[in-house]
Amino acid sequence: MPRPTVPYVLAAPGYLAGGGDWEHLTEWLLGGHGWRDVSTIDQHTALASPDDRLHVTLDRRGAWTWSLRATAPAGRQWAATLDAHLPVEYVTVLVDTMLRPTSRQPPDALDQLHAAGWNTDAAAPAPTAVSPDGLVRFTQKTALSPTRGPWHCACMVDGRLWWAVDFSTHTPPSVIAAFTRSLASDTPLPRMAIGTPLYGCGPYTRLARTDFGYADEQALLETRIADARSQRLPEMPATAPPPPANHTRTRTRTR
Repeated sequence: MPRPTVPYVLAAPGYLAGGGDWEHLTEWLLGGHGWRDVSTIDQHTALASPDDRLHVTLDRRGAWTWSLRATAPAGRQWAATLDAHLPVEYVTVLVDTMLRPTSRQPPDALDQLHAAGWNTDAAAPAPTAVSPDGLVRFTQKTALSPTRGPWHCACMVDGRLWWAVDFSTHTPPSVIAAFTRSLASDTPLPRMAIGTPLYGCGPYTRLARTDFGYADEQALLETRIADARSQRLPEMPATAPPPPANHTRTRTRTR
């Protein structure tokens, strides 16, 4: 049966767009990157990387929550918890950064936000950047280790907490930088028009019409899965050419 046509809109800022379709992350990991489903209970999606060093969990009991856990090559562990109203696109960027660790020094997390027009809360007890609309606060909870956290971020709309994110100590700087890069982006996110904007977020959310629809969303997911699968599959060895027709095999005589 064909799926009914549902209009989509582009929502900005992205951090108010809502969680989106969580399967766009889980199916990408399962079908594209070869992760394993290690879930043991209903309403709880737990995925593990092939080497078991990375874990992504979506707990759908009560308030939906994402959990990311990783063991760095040096053996240090870190974790993050993210409320499900955070766009799944943001979570996907974090997981993609987990999959591709780098030794390069990433941009400073707070600098990225300030460059995008975020403000500094000089009265806060810890270094804090505030979004231009005043809804999101990103805080370095301790200044003792600027690149290692822990970090906290929260989105409050008219006194209501829409989502919160916590990164533990030892979270890689590249992961933190990927998160603040998503926060700072002015790119709108596609969402079904039904239910958008989120309750209470209307005065702060900009919506625009778009021709993008469900079929485009699924096609984009299939492309991402195919790209991930092609990158992880080993290259097939080239087939050796047949020997020339007049080729004779040399035999070794024995006495």
